Amino acid sequence: MAPGPTPRDLRNEQSTVQTGVVYDDKLLTVSFGGVVTNALASYTRGQTVSVKFWGGHPKNNLRRQGSYLQVQRKSGTSWVTVANDWDWETKYRWQRYDCAPTYGCSHVTTEWTIPADAVPGTYRIRHDGDWKSGWDGLIRPYSGTSREFTVN
Repeated sequence: MAPGPTPRDLRNEQSTVQTGVVYDDKLLTVSFGGVVTNALASYTRGQTVSVKFWGGHPKNNLRRQGSYLQVQRKSGTSWVTVANDWDWETKYRWQRYDCAPTYGCSHVTTEWTIPADAVPGTYRIRHDGDWKSGWDGLIRPYSGTSREFTVN
């Protein structure tokens, strides 16, 4: 069977009613990627690890070829990624709120429900994101990691 006609490419003709990100902000005493609520020291399989970070708006970089969230296991002196934000056992939540005296602050909450077949060992949660400056409009990357925790 012969292929049909090729549809027109309309990617550059799309419009949206959503506004772009104006800027991201945080308190002066913290950094983007800084931990707000950290992981516990240890967990067992079936429990959920939850870590909250200071973050930027996810629309600054949609990470189509990457991830906002990585669960990493220590292997010798390096870290190996065992789960990402697209895995069923993980959740990524972004929330904007006012953090007076400034506005436009965000928290990113990452969760990992430890699977029954998880290898016992030392783990951490890593969050990667991008924040937009209100001064120069530039978008800059950041990352943050939780404390190390053990899975038994």
